Amino acid sequence: MTTCDQKGFTLLEVVVVLAVLGLLLGTAVPLASAVIQADRRQEAEVELDAIARALESYYHENAAFPASLTAAGFLGDHLQRGVADTAIQDPFGGNQNYVYSVDTVANTATAYSRGEDGLDNGVGLEEQVVVVAGAVPGTNKTFARVRLIVEVLANHIEVGGSVTGTWPTVRAAIGLGSSYDTDGFGVTFDWDDSTHTLTSAGPDRTLGNADDIVF
Repeated sequence: MTTCDQKGFTLLEVVVVLAVLGLLLGTAVPLASAVIQADRRQEAEVELDAIARALESYYHENAAFPASLTAAGFLGDHLQRGVADTAIQDPFGGNQNYVYSVDTVANTATAYSRGEDGLDNGVGLEEQVVVVAGAVPGTNKTFARVRLIVEVLANHIEVGGSVTGTWPTVRAAIGLGSSYDTDGFGVTFDWDDSTHTLTSAGPDRTLGNADDIVF
């Protein structure tokens, strides 16, 4: 006589296992989603910081902000593209780039992520935002440019050179290139030949205002 041991799960055991798996899945899915969102937020933070630094670099070179994040001379020159231009792609934007705008009156550039809902709710309602003021790189470039101008101008005056006329005239007389006609904001320096004073229009690009930089 032989016997056969039947090994397997009873219906009750199967039901219990399925219930446990359901609980585990119910916990794991929200957790996985939270991890993905956190990774996206970190990615956006890093990329927006890189965009801000690239915008400052671009402004320092061009005395203006690029019209868009994909503008020639910006992406690939001041900002590394990343794979398939991912450096400017909003991780919450569904393959769209970060939202970007330039305020020519305030002389600022703004870039921001749409956030977890994937919608552009406006800069005031989004959390991950960078605002770059042209005043910083523009002023830095103005001072760097003037340091050289003052040195060359002093040598020119010392040997009896003429400093009469508008700044472009004086700039040419002292032997500097035409790029030295303008300050770090792209505005032609104002030269007072009676006082030997050189003035930058400052961030607002308008001479005669409180933000003028006088040398």
